Amino acid sequence: MNWNNMFHRRINELWERAKDENYKLTLENYAERIGTTRSALRGWLAGKGQPDADGFVRVASCEGVSLEWLLGAEKINAAILNRENELLSKFKNLSRIHQEDILYLLERFYNQDKTVPNKE
Repeated sequence: MNWNNMFHRRINELWERAKDENYKLTLENYAERIGTTRSALRGWLAGKGQPDADGFVRVASCEGVSLEWLLGAEKINAAILNRENELLSKFKNLSRIHQEDILYLLERFYNQDKTVPNKE
């Protein structure tokens, strides 16, 4: 799959969908809704730049889409999508300090996985 510039396509699709739902929605309102600035959103829509990891999670969460889809996957595994949404919902209901603890642990696991040779 060609992942190049898929976020640009997906964010444009989400923006169009949001405008279809509310024709009075402004770019500034939409940017606020997904937790970014109008300037950053403008760049994303134009294919110039993309959010950081937290930004991707925020956009996916706010728009009710999976990270897999947002980043370009054509086919979405429903079981994975359901599990991802369930975990995201649980994460959002944690206190800020527990969210930070979880993110710290995830970073440690991620970095550990990068140093372990693939057993395949």
